Amino acid sequence: MAGSTYPASHRSLLLPLRLLLLAAAVSGATGSYEPKAFCFKTTDVASCLRVFPTLPDDVAKSQDNEQLYTGLYDYSGDKIYEATSLAESMIATTTAADPVIIATFFPQWKGDEAITTKTPPGKCLLSCNKTIGDIDAIQTCGHTYMEDRPPMIHQNLTVLFHGGHPLPFCKSGCPDRSSSEGEAILATKFKYIWSLLDLMEAVLPEYLSETGTRTEMTTTNMSSGAKHKTTIPSPDITAAATTAP
Repeated sequence: MAGSTYPASHRSLLLPLRLLLLAAAVSGATGSYEPKAFCFKTTDVASCLRVFPTLPDDVAKSQDNEQLYTGLYDYSGDKIYEATSLAESMIATTTAADPVIIATFFPQWKGDEAITTKTPPGKCLLSCNKTIGDIDAIQTCGHTYMEDRPPMIHQNLTVLFHGGHPLPFCKSGCPDRSSSEGEAILATKFKYIWSLLDLMEAVLPEYLSETGTRTEMTTTNMSSGAKHKTTIPSPDITAAATTAP
C-alpha cells in the first residue's frame, strides 16, 4: 500500500506486541507496586492525592495489598480514636448542666447564672460525634476477631461509599457559620478519616480477591433484635452483590 512504512506482515506483529506491553504496565507485571495508584479508584481522587503524602512511611511505601490494607486499618484506627476523644471532651465541656437538679442539691446556687451559661453542643459537633461513632463501628465490626473483619469492613465501606446515601453533615456541610473553632478542627479530622476509609475501600477488593475471601454482611431484624449472617460474593467477584431481605 502506498505510504506504508512497514510491510503488512510486520504491522500485524507490532499490534499484539503493543497490546502485551500495555497489559504488562496495567497489571503491574513489571514488578513495581504503587500504593498511590489506588487513589484513582476512590470516590474522591483529589482528596486522596492530598492525603496520601501525609501517610506514615510503612503505609505509603507498602509492598503489597495486605501490607497496605493492614497499615491503613491501624492508621485509621488511631485517627478515629483521636477524633472520638476530641468529640467526647468537647461534648463534656459544652453540655449544659440541668439547673433544676443543681438547685435541688445546692439551694445557695439557685438563680446563679454560672450554671446555665454553658453552650449546648452545636449541630456540627453532634453530627461529627455520631458519624465518627458509626465509622468506628465499621472498623471494630462488633469486636469480632481481627481475621474475620476484612470482608465485613469491605461490605460496610461499599455501602458507605457506593450505596447512594447522602454524605453526612460532618463531611458535606461542616463546619458552617455557627461552628466553633473546635468543631472546625473536629470536622477537618473527620474529613481526613473519610479519605483514609475511601482509600481502604479501594484496596480491599484487591486484597480479598487475593485471599479468596467472601464478603459477610451481618443484618439485624429490628423487631426481634436477632442477628443473621449472610455470605455474599464480594463486589470484586460479582458486578453487583444482592442481599437477602
